[in-house]
Amino acid sequence: MPFKNRLFLASLLILLAALFAIWFTPFTVSNGIRLWVWWKARHEGLIVDIDKIEAPFLRSVAIRGLRVRSTHESAFLIDLTVTQASLDLNFKRILLRVRGRAIRDLSIQELRGEVRRSNPAGRPITQSGWTTLQRLLPQNLRVARSDIRLEDGPTMILLRNGFLSISETEAQRFSAAEVMIASPWFRQSFSQIRGATNWQDNRLTLGGLTLTRGLDLQSITADLSRLSNQRVGLEFDVDAFGGKIRGNIAHQWRSQRSNWKIAGSAADISLAQTSEAVGFTDRLDGLLHACNFTYRGNLTEPAKATASLWAEVTRLTWRNRTAEAIMFGAALYNRQVQLQQLYIKQKANQFTLSGEASAPANSSDWLSPDFRGDISASINQLGQFAALFGANPGDFAGKIAIEGTMNARDRKIGGHLTLEGASLTLFKTAIDTLSAKLNLKATELEIQQLDLKHKNDALTAQGKIDMSHEHNYSGRINATVDNLIEYLPIFRGSSDKNSKPTPANIQITIDSNKWEAHGVIGVPSSSPVNFTANLPLRIGTDWNAFLASPLNVALDFPSIFMANAPRYFYPEIFRDGILSGNISFSGTLQHPQITGDVQLMNGKLETASLNLTEASSRLSFRGNRASLDFFNATTKDVDFSLSGDIDFQDINDIAIKLTGATPIFDLTMHPINCVGKIDIGAVTMTLAPAITEVEFRGGLFQTDWMIGVKEQTSARSLTNLDPNGTPREFPLCFSGASTEEETLLLGLPGRPEARLETVRPKKRTKRH
Repeated sequence: MPFKNRLFLASLLILLAALFAIWFTPFTVSNGIRLWVWWKARHEGLIVDIDKIEAPFLRSVAIRGLRVRSTHESAFLIDLTVTQASLDLNFKRILLRVRGRAIRDLSIQELRGEVRRSNPAGRPITQSGWTTLQRLLPQNLRVARSDIRLEDGPTMILLRNGFLSISETEAQRFSAAEVMIASPWFRQSFSQIRGATNWQDNRLTLGGLTLTRGLDLQSITADLSRLSNQRVGLEFDVDAFGGKIRGNIAHQWRSQRSNWKIAGSAADISLAQTSEAVGFTDRLDGLLHACNFTYRGNLTEPAKATASLWAEVTRLTWRNRTAEAIMFGAALYNRQVQLQQLYIKQKANQFTLSGEASAPANSSDWLSPDFRGDISASINQLGQFAALFGANPGDFAGKIAIEGTMNARDRKIGGHLTLEGASLTLFKTAIDTLSAKLNLKATELEIQQLDLKHKNDALTAQGKIDMSHEHNYSGRINATVDNLIEYLPIFRGSSDKNSKPTPANIQITIDSNKWEAHGVIGVPSSSPVNFTANLPLRIGTDWNAFLASPLNVALDFPSIFMANAPRYFYPEIFRDGILSGNISFSGTLQHPQITGDVQLMNGKLETASLNLTEASSRLSFRGNRASLDFFNATTKDVDFSLSGDIDFQDINDIAIKLTGATPIFDLTMHPINCVGKIDIGAVTMTLAPAITEVEFRGGLFQTDWMIGVKEQTSARSLTNLDPNGTPREFPLCFSGASTEEETLLLGLPGRPEARLETVRPKKRTKRH
């Protein structure tokens, strides 16, 4: 065949091949992409649905209606939807396996999706899948609109209406209508974010993002260059509230145990601006001067990780808490936690704690920590230092120094502490000097010495406390005070500063949780009050158990002149009188047994709940009952006498029944809901039936007391007697300031001179 013919035939074959390629390329490419996507997705446990693929010759491939979903056995829940995407494929890179990107340009019209870690033990993405994902990273990318939700446990990141454009040749831009981050420690939303993008060597950088006032993200870089090795990185540089925050995070999950590398630093962060931006309700001021943090290991196994933290806060102010400097440094290595320093400085106060501990292997070991440390403190303004930990600074004052060591292992404590204080105020109580030595042994705490002195008052104590399961303790306490009234504010409100001194001498011996106490209290111008007590008091005893514990208490007060006695009752009740008695208490508080008697002679009273002015009485106790032998009282207009019985078999249901020697009448003419005051007045004649009995009933430590009034059944009053003949009952609501609607009005025959005064005619005055 001539050469010309062969050349013509070859040209014709080439033309036919080109026409064949042009004709079949769209079909081959579109179906080839669909088959490849299906095969790769099936290998990774994904389900991919594609509505349509268009692959015109020498033009970009268009994909419409793409949806990617994960199966139930996958470790991640994935649901991504792309309405339309355009790809410019590099067939030379795909077919010949040369260097370069498989996708030159990728344009996505709308992307919506959700990625959530739903099954950590499920099927993960294989290394081949991550390698394929890295190969598909495009040279240029444009996402016109995106809504993405990422979740990992309690942490969630939400992107709404995002726009992203990146290119390897020039800077592009990024914007988002809203970015929300929510986690157990942080929750914040950022709106209308705009910034520039840079895409080089599979590293995406976003820069110049203003998140909120005082918080500017200078740059954040996501490193995807080693995605095929199942490793990603994140670097960020933030101008935050007057300072700088820098961080570097790397995560590798190639092996079964994921590995994190975290490093961060912060400098000169304003706490005032931070609290305002976060939305703290309380004003917080100060400066996070420096902070460095490192972590390397698995986040799910922090005890096996390596970490370090150093932070310094200066000029801290929060509410009434202030500190010039707080420094904290700690490191974790080989399951050992080293507390390098906890240092607090407040003008004249300094506190330092350092030591080391073993990280617990499991959660139950937190109850038995292994710790060894040194403590040193020089506190010259105790009130200011106590306020830093939430106490009322007015309750504390003075100087105190602390030195010692402490160690704990297998729930056994060891070490020693010494405390020396001067010019102290503890819980509003003045103490001139404080000296204490504590020894911490394997299974017990020994109070080797405790001395408290104030003026001529002194308290000394020695003892031991068992730190094992029994918690037994023993020791001795001796206290001598010149004026017991000065220490009442510890147990109740302010004391009466005008009261005369009340000396006391108390000795307490404790043996295996059993207290044996005896003492003498000197009441001014009265005979001394002697008492003895025996009672068990275990550590951790609740109120109900204490009520059921056996007690033995004896109290002897031959004569107490109430005019000189300390005013223990508020408001004041007794202005004068002589109180005497001798009482022995046994049994339990719940079911007491009391013997003895108490007598009040020539008592002068002043109380808002009763209009009594004078009273004398005798009360005799016989086991679980008592008899009111007599109660002679005087008001402005009447004199009357009562007697009765008291039943206290159960202190939660005490019954006091009183009867009068003279007729008593209920003169209350209006309905009342509760009784806040009992007013006793004179009456000359009444049609109301006489009261036969008045009963008070309630619990000793309760406020829901009731008063019952029982009247004669021979006649009935329409205003104050129940039609069935049962006694009327009202709750007591003594509050000191009662209204007329809370007053129970009782009437008794007045004194003769009072009755004559009511009928004696008034003298007429002459008119001039």
